[in-house]
Amino acid sequence: MAFELKRKESVPQGVRRIACERLDKAIKALDASRRSALPDAAVHEARKQFKQVRGVLRLIRQEMGRKRFDRENRAFRDAGRPLSEVRDAKVLIDTLEMLAEHFSRELAKGSFKELRAALRSRRTQVRQNVLGKRSAARAIAAEVRRARRRVEDWPLRHKGWKAIAAGLRRTYSKGRGAMKQAIRRASDESVHEWRKRSKDLRYELELLAPSWPQTVEPMAQLLHDLTDLLGQDHDLAVLREIAVDELRDRLPEEEVEMIQPLVTQRREELQKQAIELGERLFAEKPREFTRRLHEYWKVWRASDSDKTQ
Repeated sequence: MAFELKRKESVPQGVRRIACERLDKAIKALDASRRSALPDAAVHEARKQFKQVRGVLRLIRQEMGRKRFDRENRAFRDAGRPLSEVRDAKVLIDTLEMLAEHFSRELAKGSFKELRAALRSRRTQVRQNVLGKRSAARAIAAEVRRARRRVEDWPLRHKGWKAIAAGLRRTYSKGRGAMKQAIRRASDESVHEWRKRSKDLRYELELLAPSWPQTVEPMAQLLHDLTDLLGQDHDLAVLREIAVDELRDRLPEEEVEMIQPLVTQRREELQKQAIELGERLFAEKPREFTRRLHEYWKVWRASDSDKTQ
């Protein structure tokens, strides 16, 4: 069940197939709560599928029409939102561990002991609040099943490139613009927006990777690397906010004071790497980028093999 279009299927066929495959996987993950509390792996799996479906939707946004796109995008966003709360609570613990490892030479052994304990307690509380009732995951799964039944009614008229051209160009343009804004402003919000828009493009290129694997697959992987860098940056921003604002009264002052400069330094390193990579990925103008992908598409669809050599 690869997350990619196939040469011999029309765009509507491919889009519906991929959307249904992703939603079936999400439902299967959510149904794990019938046996026990929803495990972290199931939370991650369901969230990933929702994000990929939303990536598909953005590619065909113009075909869908604004009203239908907004409805479906909202459905999958809302389904993933409570799972994101659970994921974020766990990732904060992992982020602290990575930060401590990165600065292991500068930190004494056992640094951030109280912060670790506070983050673990917070994670337990978040899981209890969001997934404490087994019916919570089942309610999300029920909504996803209803959304899956609507997939066959998605209004997709064009069979080929016209179905995706506008969506691809829009996504690339928004990613490029978000990068420029992030470089200019360097605010938490602008960097996070750049990450989201880059992830949108990554999903769309994964869908189109078979059209010219030698070029499109590496670009999708580089976008994966970029969003990982920006994701670590975002997690560090959230970690600092939680430590300084939410948990401050529960922590020794030295831990609060210690974490802030470390987060700042690490974020500067990550953002520098991200900008260097992003300027390579978003070097083309949107029209040029879309035209190039269109040429790959035409050769691929006219070829005799599923993947262009």
